[in-house]
Amino acid sequence: MGFLDYAWATTLQKSKSKVAVTVEADLLQPTLEVENTNFKITLPAPNLIADDGGYSFLGFNFPTQNAKAKVGVLFRACVTHLTAHTLVPSAEKQAYHRFNRLESFVSAIADDVFVNAYITKFHPDRLPDVAFANALSYSRMRPTQRIFNRSTRIMAALLSQMNLGRIKGQLSKEEAHTCNQLTTTLMSLKEAILRSATEDSDLTDAFCEVKNNVAEAIEPYGPITESPSLPYTEKTGPCTVFVQSDTLPPEEEVLKLFKDSLTALGSDHSDVRSMDACWSKEVDVAASQAFDSQIHQQLREEKTLTKFSRFVEGTRLKSVEFPPENYAQYMRARSLLRGGSRRLLDSLRVAQDALDEDPRKEMGQLDITEVIQKVASNSPRTDVFMQNEYLSKSFAWSILLDVSASMRINAEGCRALAICVAEATKELLMDPGSWTFYAFSDRLYVLKDASEAYSKRVRARIGGLPFSGLTYMPDALQVAGSVVAQRFDEQRFLIVMSDGWPYGYPDVARELSERIDALEKKGVITIGVGLESEKVQDHFRINCTVYSQKDLIKQFSKIYLTASQAALET
Repeated sequence: MGFLDYAWATTLQKSKSKVAVTVEADLLQPTLEVENTNFKITLPAPNLIADDGGYSFLGFNFPTQNAKAKVGVLFRACVTHLTAHTLVPSAEKQAYHRFNRLESFVSAIADDVFVNAYITKFHPDRLPDVAFANALSYSRMRPTQRIFNRSTRIMAALLSQMNLGRIKGQLSKEEAHTCNQLTTTLMSLKEAILRSATEDSDLTDAFCEVKNNVAEAIEPYGPITESPSLPYTEKTGPCTVFVQSDTLPPEEEVLKLFKDSLTALGSDHSDVRSMDACWSKEVDVAASQAFDSQIHQQLREEKTLTKFSRFVEGTRLKSVEFPPENYAQYMRARSLLRGGSRRLLDSLRVAQDALDEDPRKEMGQLDITEVIQKVASNSPRTDVFMQNEYLSKSFAWSILLDVSASMRINAEGCRALAICVAEATKELLMDPGSWTFYAFSDRLYVLKDASEAYSKRVRARIGGLPFSGLTYMPDALQVAGSVVAQRFDEQRFLIVMSDGWPYGYPDVARELSERIDALEKKGVITIGVGLESEKVQDHFRINCTVYSQKDLIKQFSKIYLTASQAALET
C-alpha cells in the first residue's frame, strides 16, 4: 500500500463517501475543506532527500536511520487529527473562514479540543503519534518574545499551552492572564465533551459559547494578521510562527516534550523510557510497507505513461497523465447506480451468450448417445451428429469517457454511467488485462491500464476526474484506438462515452470521422454512446443515446450485440 492506502487504513472516519482523501507531493501542510456535509482532506507526501537517502516531511528532515518509522508516525498523526475533525458535531456547519483569520483560528482550536478529547477517549493508541507531532512542532515554534504581533503571540501561546501544557518564551502579565483564562475555558469544553461521550448531550451551544469567548478575548490584541496552526494539522491561514530547520532537535529534548504532550492530552507517561517503545513493531512495518509500495507505484505509473509516448506523437493532446484520486467522490457517484451495473451485466451476458451459441450439426460423425435417445423416443430429430469443440470468443474492450468542460453540466451523472459500464465490464471480461479505461479532454487520463486490476486506486481515479478543458476527441481516439488495435483478440471494441461535440481546433469533426474510419479498417469496432445528446449520430456509425441508466442497460447491450454479429459476418 502507498501513502494514500495507508491514509485509508488509518482513518478514524469510517464513512467512505463522507471524506475524500488525496496526497500531494509538493504540499507543505495538510488542508481540510468542508463542502456541505462532506470533507476533502489533502495530505503532504514524504519526499526522498537525494543527498543522504533520508526523507523530508512537513518541513522536517529525517536522516536515514529510522526515517521511515518516524515519518510514518507523523503521517499517521496528520491522518488521525484531520479525520477526527470530520467527527466534530459542529463540523458540518462550520467552515474555516478564508478571509476572517480570527474566526478561522477560533473555529480550529475549539474543534481541536474535541479532536484531542475524542482521540483520548476512543483511540488512546494514537496519542503517542499526536504527542510526537506536537513535540516536533514545539521545537520549531518561535519563542513568544520573537513574535511581534500581540494577537499572533496569544494564538501561538494558546496552541502550545493546549497541546503541550507549556508556553515557549515569555508573555507579559496581561497576555499571560488572557492565555490562562482561555486555557481554562477550552479545558472546560474538553471536560464537557468527555462527559457527553456517556451522556449523549448536545454540544452545539457549548461550542458556540467557547468560540465567542475566545474571539472576544483575542480581538482587543489586534490587528489579526495570521491564523496559526501546528504544522501537522490543517492549514487555517497565514502562519509565520514556525521556523524552518534542516535538523531535528536532540532525542532527549524531543522525549521531554513528548512526555509533556502526553500529559496535556490526558495520558499517563510514568512508564515511558523511550519513544520507540510506544509503537509496536507492526506499526513500523506498516510504515515501511507504505514507503516501499509508494516507490513501486510511482515506478509502475512512470512505466505506464512511457508506454503511451509513441502513441501520443503527432496528436494535439497536452499530456497523458493519471488524474487526482478521490475515492469518496467515486462512492458518491456509485450510489446513484442503484444496482444499474448488475442489470447491465445481465443484459450484456445475454447478448454474449447469443453470440457464443453453437447450434448442433446436421452432418458429420454420429453422436451415439444422441442416436439412442432419438430411436428410444421415436423423435424425428436429425441433429444427432458430434458438435465441434466449443471455443469461447476472445474480446478486448477500451472505454473512453469525455470529461471536457461541455460535460460539466451533469458531471456526476456521467461519472455514474461510466462507473456502470466499467463495473459491468469487470465482471463480463474476467481477465483484467483484456480491457482498459481512459478519459479525455485536451489531455488523456489513464484510469485503468491493461496491466492493472480494477482496484480501489482505479476507482479513486474515476472519482478524481476533473471535468474541464477542450474536447480533443480525434486525438484521444487515436491513442486509445492504437492501444486496443495492437491486441490479437477476435473482437476489439472502443466504446466512446461523450456528448458528441468535438471542439478545440479547425476541422476537428472531419478529423474525428477519419480517425473512426481508420480504426474500423484495423478491425476495431467503434461504438459511440451519447450521454444526453444525439450528436454522436453524426460521427459514429454504431451509436446510441442514453439519458438514464435504464436507457444505458437497454440500448448499450442492443448495439453491442448488433455490432458483434455484424463483425462476425464480415
